[in-house]
Formats: sequence, C-alpha cells, structure tokens
Amino acid sequence: MKKPSSPEAYIAQAPAHWQERLDQLREILLERSELNEAIKWAMPVYSIEKKNVATLFYAKAYVGVWFSQGALLSDPDGMLVNASPGKTVAQRQLRFGAEEAVDAELVRSFLNEAVENQLMGLEMEVLPAAEPVIPVELAAVFKKEPALFTAYSAMPPYKQREFCESISGAKREETRQRRLEKAIVMIREGKGLSDKYRK
Repeated sequence: MKKPSSPEAYIAQAPAHWQERLDQLREILLERSELNEAIKWAMPVYSIEKKNVATLFYAKAYVGVWFSQGALLSDPDGMLVNASPGKTVAQRQLRFGAEEAVDAELVRSFLNEAVENQLMGLEMEVLPAAEPVIPVELAAVFKKEPALFTAYSAMPPYKQREFCESISGAKREETRQRRLEKAIVMIREGKGLSDKYRK
C-alpha cells in the first residue's frame, strides 16, 4: 500500500465500507481547532505542539481513533481498548465495528478530555523498557560476526527491541529464519524494522 500524502488520501485508500465512518471521525477531530493534522506513521495524526493527542485509523474489522494518552481518560463503561496489553502503556483505542454507527458524542467526549489533558500537560510516565532478550539464533550470528553485533549495539534500544521481538515472536521455525535473515541485512544497513514508517 502506498504511503498516503494527506488525510484525504488515507481515507481514499481505505476499504470502501470504512470511508464514510473515517470521514465522520475526521470531521469530529477537526472540530478542535487546537489540533494540528498531519500524516505520521502513514496515518492522520492530531497533535498539539508536536505532542500527539489522537490518531485516525482503520483495520480489517473496525475503524476508530486511538488516543495517545488514553489511559488517563475517564472511561467508566470500558469503551477504550488497550490494543497490546503488556506492551502499550498509555495508548487506548476507541473502535467501531462493521455493524456499529460512529457515536459522535462519545468520540467528542473522549477527544475533549484528551485535548484538555494535553493542554494541562498531563502525561503518563513511561518507564524505560527492559533490555531486549536477544534470540538464540541472532546471538549465534553475533558470535560468528562481531561486526554485526557492533552495528546492532550502536542502534537505539527501540530498534534492537524490534528485531528481537520480531524474531522471537515467530511461531514457526521457517518464519523465525526468514525474519533473522531480514534482520541481518537491515542491521548491516543500519536500518530499523519500522524506519520506513517514521518521519
């Protein structure tokens, strides 16, 4: 999929059945004049003074808005979803499935609180992540190629973690091997797995 150049392009490349809902959500997000709209990570992101507040997104089974500091929002009915428990600390998603209409008032309620929190400077403290555990396969390659380990060590911790989690997260041996081979090439080039999505 081609990286969209604008929020309109992002919505246009979404599956047809999601486009109307994405337009509705975008209109609600744009009601808050404090928010700056830009494409970041190939999605429309809404920020205040370079601090991300919300992101418009679609997936196979739903569309929605994720709130960068969503864990701080009042959510007595449990509408916000932590997409990656154990990994994601602050982000929460508000999702609307295929059979659900966009609840504009609910979106506004969360958005207004998120904007007010950001204007007050409220943010969750994110503790530094633990050192990544290097998969056995990658460690074996590092023993054979010390220069590769040097290149890996020079990378920021988040890039190291991405490689380790990608390889160790594979369930099948052939997938692990394929990911290992990809990681070796990218480490040699000094590239991280998600570099192409970062601006």
